[in-house]
Amino acid sequence: VDQTGSIAMPERVEPNLLPLSWTGRSTLEKLTELRDQLDKHQATHLLLTQLDEIAWLTNLRGKDVPCNPVFESYALISKTEAICFCHFPTSTELKSLTDWTFYPYEDYAPTLKHLAADDSAYVWLDPQGVTMGTLLLLQDQSAQVLEAESPVIMPRALKNEVELQRIRYAHRQAAVGKVQSLARLKQAERNSEKVSEQQYAGWLRSYYEKRPDFADLSFETIAGAGANAAIVHYSNPSAEKILTDGEFLLVDSGIQCGGGTTDATRTMIWGEPDAEQQRCYTRVLQAHIRLARQVFPEGTNGAVLDGVTRSLLWNEGLDFGHGTGHGVGAFLGVHEGPQRISAFAGDVGFRSGMIISNEPGYYRTGWGGVRLENLYVVQSATQHPRHPDGKKWLCFDTLTLIPFERKLVCEELLTEDEWNWLQHYHKRVWEEISPLLNEDGEKEYLQQACNWSQRLQAAA
Repeated sequence: VDQTGSIAMPERVEPNLLPLSWTGRSTLEKLTELRDQLDKHQATHLLLTQLDEIAWLTNLRGKDVPCNPVFESYALISKTEAICFCHFPTSTELKSLTDWTFYPYEDYAPTLKHLAADDSAYVWLDPQGVTMGTLLLLQDQSAQVLEAESPVIMPRALKNEVELQRIRYAHRQAAVGKVQSLARLKQAERNSEKVSEQQYAGWLRSYYEKRPDFADLSFETIAGAGANAAIVHYSNPSAEKILTDGEFLLVDSGIQCGGGTTDATRTMIWGEPDAEQQRCYTRVLQAHIRLARQVFPEGTNGAVLDGVTRSLLWNEGLDFGHGTGHGVGAFLGVHEGPQRISAFAGDVGFRSGMIISNEPGYYRTGWGGVRLENLYVVQSATQHPRHPDGKKWLCFDTLTLIPFERKLVCEELLTEDEWNWLQHYHKRVWEEISPLLNEDGEKEYLQQACNWSQRLQAAA
């Protein structure tokens, strides 16, 4: 305890207000929608303790949590007032938000204690995210409590067009950084340089940090080589683990940038792959493509899509021990609900505007692992010709624009539809990312990585 108490905490900085050109909706508009929900549920107050929900509702971002642009706070909203308890209640930035009243962070507990004693209060809180301290303050008090999902969760999940523009911008910037790091990696391979996991992760971060509007990583980079690629959430890339011929390098990374949050995984090979590595990589890629191409009715839940994705791997005796997809925020958390693609996804149905990852994989202890992750936005599809009853259909549009590793693909396993998808995808990567590259070597790498114009092997 003594040692923990002596650790210096990072200096706090004031939250900053995002422009409407990044958020697409004012905080007043969000509050008005939320108060309609208060009326609907006959609640007098909504209590928020989740930092990402408060950041979204206020359009404020902070730096109190590494890799997450949130600020330490609580919020209490009624039909007539919106109060935020935070560490800089008198800052000029916060005073400009006239729809909110800002109190010192320390005032939260006494304010809630006073509200809890009011027998006319009906306080809405989300039992999935409420803090224990808050529950204790409300326990055995006069105020009534409504336990229900936060009304912030679904509106936050449905990204508006302005948010999507900024998210696409962030993904282009992230793609440039990733492509630059991969070009540097391939150069090191050609020159027979010794490269460690830690060294590559450092290259990647340095390229990310040079991108316009870079704010932070969205999580600490996973860079696992060889057997370490089989560790799904491998942390702390090692300076001792050197990339070795015939071994995978799995890199999972992302950034907070310009109003968007990114997350992407690619698996590369140092040297030349063997047939088993190609088979497993290709099957994972096919599973990714199957989900990316899927058209489905509005309201389909993630458990259905999880089975769609895994079925191809199951037929090959392959599987992976994590969910297929998770939601992602808009300049917020890299994991955001309520949507997900998993056998345990519950009854949340997919709707247009949601962002979801698509990340099938395969891992074998001591051998390594493959994971291929893009982020996609759910959007309306053209009406299915076989269903003329007006049912709404949805599809996925890619946000991530990073090439796949061609020499790990066993092309003879690919169907014509899968091959066409890869051609179209890499054509888009080249068209959107190459104009943002300045170095000839980087453009040359991307051109080679995106050259899927013709098969090198026979079709399946």
